[in-house]
Amino acid sequence: MEQRYDLFTGLILNISRCIQKIKNTEMSAFGYKGKQVQCLFTLYNCHGGASLKELCERCDEDKGAMSRTIKELVENDLVFVEEKNEQKYKNPVKLTEKGKSFAKIVSDRISQMLDAASVGISDKEREVLYKSLGCISGNLTKICENYGVKND
Repeated sequence: MEQRYDLFTGLILNISRCIQKIKNTEMSAFGYKGKQVQCLFTLYNCHGGASLKELCERCDEDKGAMSRTIKELVENDLVFVEEKNEQKYKNPVKLTEKGKSFAKIVSDRISQMLDAASVGISDKEREVLYKSLGCISGNLTKICENYGVKND
C-alpha cells in the first residue's frame, strides 16, 4: 500500500508541477501569467462568454482568485465584462478580439502539449486512464466532502 501511495502521489504531483511550469513559461513569453491559461482556454471554448460563477466552477478556482484573473485580463484588453446584471458575478465575461486571437494561440499550444505528453499512449489507453482518474477524483471528492459532516 505504501508503494501505491508513493507512486500515485509522486506521479500526480510531478504532473501538476510540470503543467504549472509549462503554463508559466509559455505565458511569460507573452508577458502574461500561467494562472490565466485556464480562464482564457475556458472562455475560448465557451462561446457566448461565462459568468464569474461558471468560470470558478469550470476552472476550479475560488471567486477571489478568478476575480483577480479577470481583472488582469481586462487590464490587458483580453476580456471584457458585459454589464447585464446588477450582481457582478452573474455578468458574462467575454473575450475581446485581441483575446480571441490570443486564446486561439493558447488553445493551439495546449493541443501541441497534449500531443507531446501523450506520445506512447493509445486512444484506448487514454480512455481508460481518464475514466480511472475520473473515478479516483470523484471518490476523493466524496471523502473530502465527508470531512465537513459531523456524525451525531
